[in-house]
Amino acid sequence: MRAAVFEKPGEKFRIREVPTPAPGRGQLLIRVKRCGICGSDLHMTDSHSCFHPASGAIIGHEFSGEVVALGEGVGPEWREGQRITALPYQGCGRCARCLSGEPVWCSEVRSMPSGRAQGAFAEYTLVGAAESLRLPDSLSWEEGAMVEPVAVGLHAVSLARFTPGARVLVVGAGSVGLTVAACARAAGAGPVCVTARTDRRASLARWMGATEFLLNDDQLAANFARVAGGPPEVIFECVGLTGMLDLCARLAAPRATVVVLGACMQQERMMPILPTMKELRLQFALCYSRRDFETALFMIERGYIDPLLLHTDTVDLTRFPDAFEALRQPGAQCKVLLDPGR
Repeated sequence: MRAAVFEKPGEKFRIREVPTPAPGRGQLLIRVKRCGICGSDLHMTDSHSCFHPASGAIIGHEFSGEVVALGEGVGPEWREGQRITALPYQGCGRCARCLSGEPVWCSEVRSMPSGRAQGAFAEYTLVGAAESLRLPDSLSWEEGAMVEPVAVGLHAVSLARFTPGARVLVVGAGSVGLTVAACARAAGAGPVCVTARTDRRASLARWMGATEFLLNDDQLAANFARVAGGPPEVIFECVGLTGMLDLCARLAAPRATVVVLGACMQQERMMPILPTMKELRLQFALCYSRRDFETALFMIERGYIDPLLLHTDTVDLTRFPDAFEALRQPGAQCKVLLDPGR
């Protein structure tokens, strides 16, 4: 099969012929139909990152696909030809974490983003049957690949534990930030403001459910208070660059919650006295549970969230390396999907 292979930081992906994996016990082999490029993919492959995939790794964890082969021990509910998406983590299937739908915390977990399991920037990939969900026929392959980003937003909102009507600020207007804004509105937040350094995605932020878009400049605190009626009670940090935690601490209301989704892979510095004086709650978010995936699938199918608003381009494997690198710089693209079968 063909796959986009990571060689080393600072180099483009190489499109190579690699062996098609065979499903092991409890696994499904799927033909990848779409796979999204995530901000964490960009961060971990950057030359300045403190964490990189292994050389020769195949990453990619936002995907949809078709079942083409079943491993031993897979239940009768699965068969070839089914349309699915899946959590990009495969647990042991026996421990309490796996049985509760949180395989990411399993001591034997294999995860696509870390390189311990093959990802979906390829024509085929393996998924755990226990971590897979059927895609309704009414959803497109593109929507199936967007279940994962929506699950990220839902998980972050659940960790925030805000009360209905809370004043929310989302820092960052990438696909994660915009999805979080949509999920926060769906969960009953009051004013939901998205902020970024440019207004390129102001309209898109409003389409996704934000009540207001604000420039991230020296007037951000004053402008948020003006449109929301006070400082933010919940802040979602969705950028992942140094300085963002300090910014959130300065903007937050007393006893606010700051949820960190941005995958910052460099040393961060902040003055602890500021969040201490405000008694802020700092909550980091890693991924999601199976329940988050199920809820995301339900909300997309019922039209509560339309992730296709974020979709700006689909590329084949030939175009993929250049398209991936182009996302490192600000531009018109938002969510770019790979179609490895083109």
